[in-house]
Amino acid sequence: MKGWIESNRRHDTGIGKTLEDHLGIKENNIALPDFGVMELKSQRIGTPSMITLFTKSPEGITNAEIRKRFGYPDSEFSRIKILHQTIDNGKMNSMGFHCKITEKQNKLFIMKKDEVLGFYDLDFLKQKAIEKIGNGLILVLAESKEEDGKEYFHYEEAYLLRNLDLSKLLSYSKYDIRLGVYHSGKNKGRFHDHGSAFRIEERSISKLFSLRKRIL
Repeated sequence: MKGWIESNRRHDTGIGKTLEDHLGIKENNIALPDFGVMELKSQRIGTPSMITLFTKSPEGITNAEIRKRFGYPDSEFSRIKILHQTIDNGKMNSMGFHCKITEKQNKLFIMKKDEVLGFYDLDFLKQKAIEKIGNGLILVLAESKEEDGKEYFHYEEAYLLRNLDLSKLLSYSKYDIRLGVYHSGKNKGRFHDHGSAFRIEERSISKLFSLRKRIL
């Protein structure tokens, strides 16, 4: 593409915002003549960072209640409780959080050991996935480097991903609870609810689709 491009935004979201700005698009999608509007995602090559599929709080409990019950003091702002938890393929993590799918009830339950905290309707999750990436996905990979405190990107590869297989959605995605605090900027020291998200590693995103075609 254009060689090394300076990031238009600091931190993780810079790679996507910079790409969108250079493509001249305002939303996180791109229109292709033969395929219509598709979700646009970008990823740093060689990093374990995650792609967010969609964000939605569970039914039956609020994030505020989860933070109140299970949160712990932030390392810098001890007066504020935070909670960062990742549930991988339903396995119980170190704090006892895990997911449990009950096909008969058609629900995915968010658990703390043996206690049900909240739930998602499986049909809802599938519908959200269809709305977000059901039409396909353009995945752009880029090298990144830092110079003089600034990050630069070289967008090198792009893939067209089509034909979403919903049966694989929950097998490869991870569930994140992201209740934190701003550590810089004008909101420094204030609580921030990033939401509860279903996310997936870049290296696994293509496994959700039966068609993967390199276009750059």
